[in-house]
Amino acid sequence: MNPTKQKIFDVSVELFSKKGFSGVSVREIARNVGIKESSLYNHYQNKDDILAKIFDYFQTEMEKTSLSEEYLTEKISNMPATEFWEKGLTNFQQTTLKPELQKISKIVLLEMFNDQRARDIALREFFTRQQKIAETILSLMQKKDLIKENLDPKFLAMEYTYGMLGMQFEYNILNNWNLSTNKVREKMLDHIKFISEYAKIVKEGENQ
Repeated sequence: MNPTKQKIFDVSVELFSKKGFSGVSVREIARNVGIKESSLYNHYQNKDDILAKIFDYFQTEMEKTSLSEEYLTEKISNMPATEFWEKGLTNFQQTTLKPELQKISKIVLLEMFNDQRARDIALREFFTRQQKIAETILSLMQKKDLIKENLDPKFLAMEYTYGMLGMQFEYNILNNWNLSTNKVREKMLDHIKFISEYAKIVKEGENQ
């Protein structure tokens, strides 16, 4: 992407995240970029085209939170379940808490009740993708006899994911206002420990 097009993209992300898509004009974007309004159309068809590219970029970045079964199997085999989930949480936050992605997340949340594209992205990226990742992990753990055979990976993934997403939402609010996230981080780690202890196979001689 050439420098001017990138700047238009970056300025639009900043403005849309603060004012919403409908609250920003092409003229305002161009003024903040430092170009004529007519020059913007050399890089994007219109304001909606900019938003579409922002959504495309967000989905591409969120896809990076998905990992191959081969990679997951290797990691599952080489570390305790609690440590595995904790590292997964850290990696997820390192990706999604990048300032640019935080701003685009706000755009998605602002527009999801008005724009079908934002609605679909919110449902897919904030809920469906994360639940499927958790379900895959739990299924692999079950195949390796690391969690109880009678557990339903899909249901347990839902329990884990929706609890974690609620806390992640709280974390994002606090982080956005530069407030301490220590307590909610502790809650997230406690949630991981609870799910790990609930699901693990109790070996002979261990306490139930």
